[in-house]
Amino acid sequence: MKNILNKYIYLSLFLALSLVITSCDDDDLESDASKVVPIVTAINGEVVAFIGDTYTYTLKPYRGGSEYIWSITGAEIQPVEGRKDQINVHFNQFSEPVSLSVYELAFNGKSSDPINTGITVFGTPCDWTIEMQDAFGDGWNGASLSFTFDGFDGGEFTLDDGDELTQKVPVPDGSVVEIKFNSGDWDEEVTFQIYDGNGTLVLDAGPTPTIGTIVSMTNSCN
Repeated sequence: MKNILNKYIYLSLFLALSLVITSCDDDDLESDASKVVPIVTAINGEVVAFIGDTYTYTLKPYRGGSEYIWSITGAEIQPVEGRKDQINVHFNQFSEPVSLSVYELAFNGKSSDPINTGITVFGTPCDWTIEMQDAFGDGWNGASLSFTFDGFDGGEFTLDDGDELTQKVPVPDGSVVEIKFNSGDWDEEVTFQIYDGNGTLVLDAGPTPTIGTIVSMTNSCN
């Protein structure tokens, strides 16, 4: 009888202690939930695309219990199955600016400020042509032509050796293309011709071409 009574006492104490621990855990969960501060600090992905491209974008940081609300202007969002922290973006036009944004909606109902990233979309490129000549026949001796498209680097081109060279340069449709001539040691030997994607002569320069910006225009591949 005494043993049964002792077991009853121990069982009662165990149940009481379990209730206390459970109550503390619930309080801790409620307390922790109120401390969660939703935040998104970055969107990782391409900042330049061509029309027709599809790229994946990933947010940072990621919290498993949260929802993430994505939105975009000027392109299409395609969900990534099983991933709340990622989306695919399909670029279907380039006349309207593209802006991608996301914010976190935490399980406690709080939401973060949205974070935004702009994406430059170019039209399908067409090839411009540079015909380069050097009167002495030993290349341009450090001179070069630099291309930019809407401010993005499009490459630098030169005649390393010899008396002539033809180069193709893919230039995006609808972009503002700027071309600069960078001086070398013997600019008086340098001549070149630049043709747009339709084969139209844009510039015939040299000897001693003008240093700096020599072409600034909107490219049309039609």
